[in-house]
Amino acid sequence: MWLLNIAIAYCVLLPAARCFEMNMTQYYEMPQLYDFDDYDRCLQEYGAGTYCFVRAEVQPNSTAAAWRAIQEISKYDRHHFDHRQLYFGLCLHKCEAQLAELDANARQKLQTGLLTDNAKVNVYLQLFNMEASNRARYNNLTNACLNWRLQQRQYEVQARSVVEYCDTAATAGKVSDEDDLWNVSFYVLVFVLILLACLSSLIDLHLKRRRHDKMLKERDHYKTPPRSLVTRLLLTCSIARNWYRLNQEPNGKIGRELRFLDCFKFFAMFLVIFAHTNWVIYESAISNPQDPERLLHTAAGTLLISGSLITVTFFVISGLLLTINWLAVTRALADDKLGTWSFGKYAALFVKFNVFRYIRLTVPYGFVVLLSGVYFENAGGPLWRHIYQREQLACRKNWWTNLLFINNYVGTDERCLLQGWYLASDTQSFALSLVVLMLGHRFSRWSKQIYGIVLGIFMVLPAVLTYVMDYYPVFLPTPQTQKDSFIGNTQFTEFYTSFQMNFGSYFCGVLAAIAYDQLSVRQYKLRELRSFQFMWFTLIPIGVLWLFTAHPIYQHYYAETPRLWGALYATVQRNLWGFGLGIFVVGMAAKVGWIIRKFACLPIFRILGRLTYGAFIVHLLVARVALATVREPIYFGTGTMFAYIFYVLCASFGFPCFGYIFGVTRLVMS
Repeated sequence: MWLLNIAIAYCVLLPAARCFEMNMTQYYEMPQLYDFDDYDRCLQEYGAGTYCFVRAEVQPNSTAAAWRAIQEISKYDRHHFDHRQLYFGLCLHKCEAQLAELDANARQKLQTGLLTDNAKVNVYLQLFNMEASNRARYNNLTNACLNWRLQQRQYEVQARSVVEYCDTAATAGKVSDEDDLWNVSFYVLVFVLILLACLSSLIDLHLKRRRHDKMLKERDHYKTPPRSLVTRLLLTCSIARNWYRLNQEPNGKIGRELRFLDCFKFFAMFLVIFAHTNWVIYESAISNPQDPERLLHTAAGTLLISGSLITVTFFVISGLLLTINWLAVTRALADDKLGTWSFGKYAALFVKFNVFRYIRLTVPYGFVVLLSGVYFENAGGPLWRHIYQREQLACRKNWWTNLLFINNYVGTDERCLLQGWYLASDTQSFALSLVVLMLGHRFSRWSKQIYGIVLGIFMVLPAVLTYVMDYYPVFLPTPQTQKDSFIGNTQFTEFYTSFQMNFGSYFCGVLAAIAYDQLSVRQYKLRELRSFQFMWFTLIPIGVLWLFTAHPIYQHYYAETPRLWGALYATVQRNLWGFGLGIFVVGMAAKVGWIIRKFACLPIFRILGRLTYGAFIVHLLVARVALATVREPIYFGTGTMFAYIFYVLCASFGFPCFGYIFGVTRLVMS
């Protein structure tokens, strides 16, 4: 009955957000967010033509209808773009022709000044510091040109501006010598990997032909693990063997019981790609920004905002797998006759766990970081450098923060592979959880108290930090925040990506693994308990409804969320999702779920689940390549959105598939 009451309450509340109606007459009084000249025509028609990407900011003018519209529309900053921020692609030959008939006094009146006090724009300018000479040369011309256009279109406002970068026919899409050390290192590595794959495959083929067992089928040879370590290393890059390994069934009782996790990982990854592809679309140019803005005022908008809970799924799974591996090691070493383990033994295990994990994650991760910084011939376009080369430069500058897994705290405004924050936070959670598990093992009599204290601290800590630091209660990726690639956004850097705000969810996975282990040891038939089955199936509708608990906060039911209630919700939203997911995983591991479990254990997810990590580290690179080549603003509609999502999804899983077969990502997949 209580579940029905919650559902009825949501049915009443959700339509309330649709009461917002945008005044489209007023909306069209504002300057368009994007104004791009024809990029190819500019560089081709005028021979030595120059095309500049310019950032502009509209200046206040209370007498202008355009400025009043900007103020009215942009005040809904949770749902709308900042319409003061304009983006111009200017062909300088065309600009000069437009300004040629003006006298010196008229041209001077068009000069509004440089945009120098916008911290987010300055991050771009710092990365594109090689454009300093172009800025000095063209800032005044481009400022006069865009203000002339605003004047001709009768907006009655002016804007300050700054050149981000300029392209010519000879330099379009290039920022440096393409044969520098970074590029050469990448090409040499690719050549070595291909060579190793060929040699390893030939050795494997030779070993297969040497076998005298006629009853052994061809595929059985590739499925049989090598006996010696040397042979195993030689066959690491064998294409045929890696293909069969990608398809192999999970080993052991635990592997069979937890094979449903592959399905969880794939669908969570699909939702991540869905969200991130939309973000990169926001970062590019949209011809109808009013449509995504209106969408965010609906219940679907709340669902998009709450989608950040998907990352909690990965934290829970990571904590679960760490603990299962730890428990397996402690059982394997249970026969140690030394009795109580020494500090040295715990330290050695701590180092071993972290070193093995670092190698497994860093081999493919480092390859993608290297790829992200490669300069290569490209299709170019007015947005190519803004979207794609910005990250190239950031990777060349801050690659070390990624490989040290501290990029969620260091260099946050110049991120290489923005999604890498998760790996950093997960690595930090892994190390602390391992310490807690060791304490629980060493002081087994007080293990429950230790786990309870740690869980309690990190359940409460997000509330304390949210209250003290006055964070917004939910992670809020506003349209403008996404357009600025989260640069300078403290809500993203401190609230969403920090280790301390995510550890509670990670530890829910640790406790879920301990519960699963105890049920397995005691052979408790949880699936035969009808009350648990009822609770388990109830978690599904509760989870769906839980995504809408941010609705009253996000959709302006009150102007400002009370600080105390906001802090409480900030800690409850994520941690209860992680706790409920932990129960859901334990139940499915205990074979609760009927047809849901059968679906999750389908063989196709075995392959997709193993490719998830590779898809995660490469998907934003794929999305950027796709969207950085647009020549003009695109129409943001359902068809366009899903076309890009489908492309990014397929390419993101295709790359790690090839990587696995050639041995690059095999280290991270079991």
